[in-house]
Amino acid sequence: MSKSNSIKKLSFKALSPPGNFTQNENTPVKSISLSNKHKVQPQNSQPGIIEVYEDNFIEEMKNISMLLEEYNYVGMDTEFPGTVYNVSQKTEDFYYKSLKTNVDKLKLIQLGITLTNGKGEYPKNYPYHTWQFNLEFDKNKEPSHPDSMNLLKQCGIDFEKLKKRGINHKVFAQYLTISNLVLNPDIIWVSFQGAYDFGYLLRLLLGTNLPEKEEEFISLLNLYFINYYDIRILVKGNDNMQCGLNRLAEQLKVIREGKIHQAGSDSVVTIDVFFKLKKSGLIDSSKLEDLKNIVYGIGGGRDNNETINYIQFGGVNYQNNNTTNNLMYSNIPPINLFNLKMGYYNYPMMMNNQNL
Repeated sequence: MSKSNSIKKLSFKALSPPGNFTQNENTPVKSISLSNKHKVQPQNSQPGIIEVYEDNFIEEMKNISMLLEEYNYVGMDTEFPGTVYNVSQKTEDFYYKSLKTNVDKLKLIQLGITLTNGKGEYPKNYPYHTWQFNLEFDKNKEPSHPDSMNLLKQCGIDFEKLKKRGINHKVFAQYLTISNLVLNPDIIWVSFQGAYDFGYLLRLLLGTNLPEKEEEFISLLNLYFINYYDIRILVKGNDNMQCGLNRLAEQLKVIREGKIHQAGSDSVVTIDVFFKLKKSGLIDSSKLEDLKNIVYGIGGGRDNNETINYIQFGGVNYQNNNTTNNLMYSNIPPINLFNLKMGYYNYPMMMNNQNL
């Protein structure tokens, strides 16, 4: 990894978490050796994936920060409460407008990140390679799409635990900022159809709504994340790979680790698919630089023949704070990012209801 342009590492003592965050930030990190077997075991039944809640959050952010110098590739996925708000304008940047409208008003539920080195190897002599961050979320108060929430529940997300032990969003943003995961030119992020994933993280980092203009969003994305790939962009033009992440993984014989529709497991699949594509020659490594920093659906990643208004068929009505939000209903099964990203619909898809 290049050291010449590395940003100076920041101290976790620079920030004090607000509110009643329970973990002492000065609590020493458990003994970790990258040369000797680490005795701490993952805290859930998914091998290689550690569940991160309020009580072990700061410790695990320290662990990640320590590993980044050698393991600087970050596979990333998020889970969020679906797409709720409809944007009716059929402008060129309607996908970004839909993204902004939803991200500004909804809350992130999970972030999964998986670390590897430039060869796609997980951290050696370390009990886990994936962190599943569980954020504070009250399903009874936060707006959401019911189908997406039911899907997440069926896939094992414990909403009661999120309500009681979830990581405070502001605390998460503060420690993400100083973790060296962002604002670091040595880190390479990998996503699959990652506009919403990056959108939710960027909103947390900014502490405010996303910018009105798509080009301003892209500029901020390049500032915070610097180097990133979207697998949907990398496989563009290969007709056999115009599908969701789960189906693509099956085609490449990538074995899933953990539970589908949980951010940790999906981040493992994302990074494994990325390196499988590279090693198999299905993407030309010499062209990776030209495909870097393009996200499917916005800016240079926009394709009017493929990009779908995900919101058009996934709207719901809900009432919050005595204000009714009138959104679009449809009698057909809702299209949402969970199904689209994981491969339950085929690409390309058109705007006409009859084609769904």
